Amino acid sequence: MKLSTRATYGIRLCFMLAVAKSPLSAAQLEKQTDVTRKYLEQLLAMLKSGGIVVSFRGKSGGYELARNPADITVMDMLNALDDGFVAPDCVDGKCDDMYCPNRRMFGEINRGISGVLSSVTLMDMVNDYRSDCGREQ
Repeated sequence: MKLSTRATYGIRLCFMLAVAKSPLSAAQLEKQTDVTRKYLEQLLAMLKSGGIVVSFRGKSGGYELARNPADITVMDMLNALDDGFVAPDCVDGKCDDMYCPNRRMFGEINRGISGVLSSVTLMDMVNDYRSDCGREQ
């Protein structure tokens, strides 16, 4: 499974918002990610419409997570970014080959990947990052 650029940057934006102590502006996010403002705003709009982030206007405005990071799964983020894991047609019985040898294997792979994506939360990612940073010091 290969993540798209959209998924990679979108998850990174969510991660940055999860570790931030206050809302981050688009300018701050742009500076920290080297993602163009236009693309960044597209990603944030997708995450906002997917219920992952909220935005605030004004002097102390910016973006922050809409929910607790422990309540946001990787699958939630990918779905908001319209980049969820899509299994091959044979998993859903749509394969034209009645002797398709891949149906069972891809079904198991699909269940495994979907299970992991649905169980790993943004908080898990933050905790992993924090524990890795502690080891490097």
